[in-house]
Amino acid sequence: MFDKPNQLIFYINVTLIIFGVLVALLTDYFVIGLIFAFSASLLVYDQYRQNKSAFTISDLRKILTIHDTSGNKATLTQTQMTTACHVDNSEYWFRNIRMMGSISNFKVNDSDPAEQIKENGSYRVCMKLPPELKVVNGSDLILSYEYEDAFTQTEGILSHVVDNDTRQLHLTVELPAGRSISSARFFCKHDDVEEALLPPVVTGQTKIEADIKNPKLGAEYCLQWNWSDAGFMKKISRFF
Repeated sequence: MFDKPNQLIFYINVTLIIFGVLVALLTDYFVIGLIFAFSASLLVYDQYRQNKSAFTISDLRKILTIHDTSGNKATLTQTQMTTACHVDNSEYWFRNIRMMGSISNFKVNDSDPAEQIKENGSYRVCMKLPPELKVVNGSDLILSYEYEDAFTQTEGILSHVVDNDTRQLHLTVELPAGRSISSARFFCKHDDVEEALLPPVVTGQTKIEADIKNPKLGAEYCLQWNWSDAGFMKKISRFF
């Protein structure tokens, strides 16, 4: 949990706690021993608090809506109930936004993001947290953006990398009518190992949903589907 300098401080504080308890129990300096132990305990607690994740997410819902059967235009909306673990957290970064096709029109809570960075095949998007939002008490953060030419193949995927402690993750793909789904699966990748999860729920050939409770921190959860080829005429229909 701690890096090497913090590990050293942690061990020193634990030693002080043990020393204080021994002094309180084995000598006549009971009060002094308690003060040592109590003070060191407070330092350990503060160290854990400062090393805790900057944010926790109680519920994250990611909805991908594909608007046409050729898979050229799509919108993604990510809504998450987010709590800041520290009052001085002044910004939130949405990370690991995979580049498929082209991505544009980023919005965070219906406003332009404070900053967006494109690197190594993905985007990072920043939201400044105004004091009136009171994220320390929990608040909905909503990210949205648009895809173009991202889902034109017979295989599509919606994924999410868990970079904050999350209690519930819900992934949904909404597809246009007229292009049937042949298969769908839900899996996660962690430490280069792929793990199959319970099959997603497919409704009416136009909606795919998957849920996971307490997803693993650092893992990537993937909702993958295969659908029929759009056909040549449908592919070129976007030009007319």
